[in-house]
Amino acid sequence: MSHPASWPIISLQPDVHVLADRPLPALTDAQEAAVSRIWADALKSYPALYNGRVFCADDITPSHIHGHWSEYRRVLAQMKQPGIYGDTVLKPLAVVGLMFAQDGVVIGRRAETSIYLPGYWQGAPAGNVESRAQENIVNLATQLLAECEEELGLTPAECRVGPCLLACEHPSTHIVDIGMRIDVALSFSDLQTRCREQGNAEYGALHLIRPDHTPEGPVVPTLAALLELS
Repeated sequence: MSHPASWPIISLQPDVHVLADRPLPALTDAQEAAVSRIWADALKSYPALYNGRVFCADDITPSHIHGHWSEYRRVLAQMKQPGIYGDTVLKPLAVVGLMFAQDGVVIGRRAETSIYLPGYWQGAPAGNVESRAQENIVNLATQLLAECEEELGLTPAECRVGPCLLACEHPSTHIVDIGMRIDVALSFSDLQTRCREQGNAEYGALHLIRPDHTPEGPVVPTLAALLELS
């Protein structure tokens, strides 16, 4: 499966280190006003939005990712208005799983109501790298396990997170997906039931594939790149 060259991909070392060692960039008055306006407008359509603390990468190499803690409202503003920060580009970090169940690889189709890439097939689970308890240390495996629980209803004990594989950047939003393998000792049928009963409705559907087959519809290039490695 090919992936667009416009989505830059960096191969990562399995134990890549993520360090929150850069300061939060200052905004101009005009940028702050624009961020506040975009956030207020978004809340009208998505009242459950939460301005959480999210990690943004400033420098990415195969062995280290340096960055800073930002606000989700700043990230959303860039999604809605690319170029809002001028020459400064936010690169929000996200974790994306390539999930191996008992009977194959499981992927998810993003809900049609999603702000980001609605209707696209992607690796599951996936989500922003967040500071859920105001922690400063970034543990990618812990982040992925949290997404497994929130999106799919899986407990950490049911999941085995493998090494980091690659970083893939969305060309307009600059969201950087960190792809990681994850294995679960459940069947696809059991995963579907768990997701439906205990997940957070992030996915409109789950699908079981083989590494060289995907369902019809748009596919996030991160998933395509991960499948090529599997």
